[in-house]
Amino acid sequence: MGLRIARIHAGLLAWLVPAAMALAGKPISFPDAATRIEDHPQLEVREALHQGAQAMRDGARALRYPNIGVAATYARISDPIELDLGLLNLILHDLDPRLPKIPNPVLQPDTFGIAMATITWPIFTGGRISAANEASKAGIIVTEAARDETRDALLLDLVARYHGVGVAMQALAVEEGVVASLREHLRHANSLEANGQIAALDRMRVEVALAQAETSRQQRLHALEIAKAGLASLLSLEDDVDPVTQLGTPPRVEALSSYQSEALQTNPVLRQIAAAAEQAEQGVRAAHGEYWPTVALVGGYELESYHLPELVPEWTVGVTVAMPLFDGGARRSRLSMAKSKLLEAQALHRDGRNKIRLIIQQRYLDCEDAIRRVDVATRTVALARESLRMQRIAFAEGETRSIDVVDAENALATARLGRLAARYDHALAWATLMLASGHRDEVVRVFSQDYSEADSNAY
Repeated sequence: MGLRIARIHAGLLAWLVPAAMALAGKPISFPDAATRIEDHPQLEVREALHQGAQAMRDGARALRYPNIGVAATYARISDPIELDLGLLNLILHDLDPRLPKIPNPVLQPDTFGIAMATITWPIFTGGRISAANEASKAGIIVTEAARDETRDALLLDLVARYHGVGVAMQALAVEEGVVASLREHLRHANSLEANGQIAALDRMRVEVALAQAETSRQQRLHALEIAKAGLASLLSLEDDVDPVTQLGTPPRVEALSSYQSEALQTNPVLRQIAAAAEQAEQGVRAAHGEYWPTVALVGGYELESYHLPELVPEWTVGVTVAMPLFDGGARRSRLSMAKSKLLEAQALHRDGRNKIRLIIQQRYLDCEDAIRRVDVATRTVALARESLRMQRIAFAEGETRSIDVVDAENALATARLGRLAARYDHALAWATLMLASGHRDEVVRVFSQDYSEADSNAY
């Protein structure tokens, strides 16, 4: 029996070593991978949008301050402005015709220029400036939440791809084990057939099962290559990488209501919707402000002049009041549009809250279902392993058929693959649940632990 096991291990290594050498990549831990995705192009896009929102906020703040500038004008008029002395010249001519005619004095030459320092300071706009500032603050929240949403999505994608590669490697190992075991079983069947203990049909069944197992092994190898390429693409690496952090066991979940409550407060999608509703509310406030007058302080100070009379004042200060009285219904239309956007945003927020509750419940149930499947698969693996052992003994003693051994081999492989799938599904469901409820740091911490450090008895 010990010799048979040694041969199976030798056959397994004969297949695993070349495959491992062909697929070997650069080792990378999960913490390093999590750090690397912080430089992902999608996050760079979100950061650029966030900086744009900050610039808009700064622009809205500037509306509260005076606008100080310099204005210069150079102009030419059709004719100079003169003081008409025609009547005076007539009177003088009547008194003494010998008196010369007095030319008209020029009050303003036909060309002139002026440079002035100006100031305009809105002191009342009906709340439009305040609305613009509040809307810009909400815009920053929108971009921050969008950035967090992208970061969470990338982390979940990393969990799926990183540990997907690990699961693919383990699945390949399972298929390699089946191939090696069936090869050993075929060698044993050939020996029994040569001794006349089994029929050729039994040996042929083993050969068919071996061919099918080799096909499955090739499919698993192909799936592993694709999984590695996907992980390298996510990490913006040209070469393949090998995960070195094993898939750990996520901790048990708490009460469903606690995750739902946290998600309603921290979920980035809900934060975006809530901030968009705040922007819509400020839009209504700004539209209402258009019905109020705009009051501003204005002033000017002459810096330099050219061909301007001394009568022009050196400085001016005043107050302007502007209020549109009729605009054809444009203000009313803008107010109606702003109100409709607010109603839309509020409805989306209510709908989003309901959907988040449902998503949290679904992921919560997925976690529990995956745990149960892992428990069942673990027991099934133990039973399938014992069944295979007994079938091999019975086949060696001629008490059973080769097909029974093949079925036992396939049953064990199926159970092991089922356990891998259940553990992987549990990890993804748990990660989705944690990210949706605002526990991103917990996800990084748990999946950064090696399996040897995790609670291996959690199942």
